[in-house]
Amino acid sequence: MLMNPSTENLLLREVQPRLRNAIANTVPRVGCDDEAELLQDGLAIALHLLNGRRRSRKNVTAANVAYYTVKYLRSGRRSTGYRKADPLHPASQLNGHSRVHSLEERVAIDRSTDEPLTLGEMLPARDDDPATQACRRLDWGSVIQKLDAITRAVLLCLATSEELNGLVRRFRKSRSTIQNQKDRLARLIKAHLGEDILRQIQEQPGWHNDMNVTREKLACRWERSIT
Repeated sequence: MLMNPSTENLLLREVQPRLRNAIANTVPRVGCDDEAELLQDGLAIALHLLNGRRRSRKNVTAANVAYYTVKYLRSGRRSTGYRKADPLHPASQLNGHSRVHSLEERVAIDRSTDEPLTLGEMLPARDDDPATQACRRLDWGSVIQKLDAITRAVLLCLATSEELNGLVRRFRKSRSTIQNQKDRLARLIKAHLGEDILRQIQEQPGWHNDMNVTREKLACRWERSIT
């Protein structure tokens, strides 16, 4: 945008004081908006209006420019645009199309621990992410191909928490034979997936650890504040 000395003088000496006063009293704040940022946005909008009017050879006053600039700001328009479909844009929030909530906002109580649950703890999926699921399918696929019918049945029972005794009658094998197949399955899994496979399948994702550490810090801080 172009700015000559007369435009600069009009903006800084006449438009800017009007904007500062109107922003402080009439323009709603959205999110992290503050008066300084809104004033900068307003000056950019005002300069755009001045350049547009002068290209069309229309005379405007500082009061006119300030009036329409404040009107734009109050509706949520900014110098970067007017986007009602963007949930983080002021225009969308002022029109009631969206609201921004903190992920640390408390939304419920975990009855098992009587501790408050935050929005950030309730939104994430508890299952493995798609990449982890795909890798596990590849790993287990190569293992299952090496198993006979009895060992596959043992693996299925372990996965579904069923008793192995049901396999005795089904395959007409002794209980010790089924147990030997279970031990063979354990050695085969460790050989293909690593000795620490049991630890890997039981550990929580890293973001769970970060969340638990944050909650423990807040709990310790609260305990220190009341003692």
